[in-house]
Amino acid sequence: MPQDRDARLRPSKRRICLCPGSIGGGGIGVVMLNLAEELVARGIAVDLLIAAPDGVARDVPEGVRVVDLGRRARHGLGRAVSYLRREQPDAIISARNYVNLLMLAAHRIARSRARLIWSFHTHRSAEISRASRMQRLMDRLVLRFIAAPDARVAVSEGVAADLRGAAGGAQAPQIDVILNPAWSPARAAQALQPCPHPWLADRAPWPAGAQPWPADPAPVLVAMGRLAVQKDFPTLLRAFANLRQTRPGARLILLGEGPAREALTRLCGDLGLRLDVDVALPGHVAAPLAFLSRADLFVLSSLWEGLPMVLVEALGAGLRIVSTDCPSGPDEILAGGRLGHLVLPGDPAALARAMAQALDMPADPPRQIAEAARFSAHLAADRYLRLAFPQD
Repeated sequence: MPQDRDARLRPSKRRICLCPGSIGGGGIGVVMLNLAEELVARGIAVDLLIAAPDGVARDVPEGVRVVDLGRRARHGLGRAVSYLRREQPDAIISARNYVNLLMLAAHRIARSRARLIWSFHTHRSAEISRASRMQRLMDRLVLRFIAAPDARVAVSEGVAADLRGAAGGAQAPQIDVILNPAWSPARAAQALQPCPHPWLADRAPWPAGAQPWPADPAPVLVAMGRLAVQKDFPTLLRAFANLRQTRPGARLILLGEGPAREALTRLCGDLGLRLDVDVALPGHVAAPLAFLSRADLFVLSSLWEGLPMVLVEALGAGLRIVSTDCPSGPDEILAGGRLGHLVLPGDPAALARAMAQALDMPADPPRQIAEAARFSAHLAADRYLRLAFPQD
């Protein structure tokens, strides 16, 4: 953003309310925290409304105020109404279906004048086919009230196209696309932090030092995400076991936590993969970018996404990448395969072949890092501010 525009915004008394529901695990929390950091840097007051059992499990940027809406829906609505009446924010940016609906109800009850912006972070059609009864109800309500907010944002063209189709096609209200803000100054600095894992601790992050590229007989692969059905880590483990037939020294670090941990642990045993020798499951880590910036290859095995933040972070860490071409996001992030290998979801053999091919190719960290710049918090904040303050 030009300096004169920054200067114009800095003394502003404007207040923006970010409502992610939760900032515990997953990419939505990172999106909201990165956006909050950028908005505060521009002199905008930012409130972070939390309404989920896991609450705040990440560091909140300095200057951001956290408002706890409670753990029960009826309490959350009342507290959201009280907040809107008391603080009178200029704009509200919400994410997740239940939070979008909660903030729409609070907005109407409080008769708020704030601009209400709903954001959509996952591919609706892929997710709804596996959703619970409550999630399907929320989906129907969101589609019914899709025209109610002042603006709607999808995080990728694939998410936007799918949502438009469900919301009436040509008759659907406008849906803007704003790429996820993966990079903020604080987030980028995380890549330079020490990595605590023994498989990576003695490596220097790119570009501070040399990484062991194709000749390394013991490459370290990293995957990251919630240990749940969506991420399809069983396919990844099967592909990794296949890869080790030709790369017996390869090791896999799988970052994340979730309900599938026990099943994945059992599968490792069934595949002959030894925990903490061949595969590590360290759970959530404080600085995942410190892992990505030192690894040899990042693998995404998801069945569906929206615009996967982990893929953008791997790109910005200079990593070689293999990803499923799932709906939606990987194709857009990786420029149709120009920046990484794309394979069909659910195919361990194809994933293993792509992993082997990627490891045999020379890395090009400077190009990967340059391509990731389009996912900066700076650019995303520009777009959100235009929606929040269209009169400017």
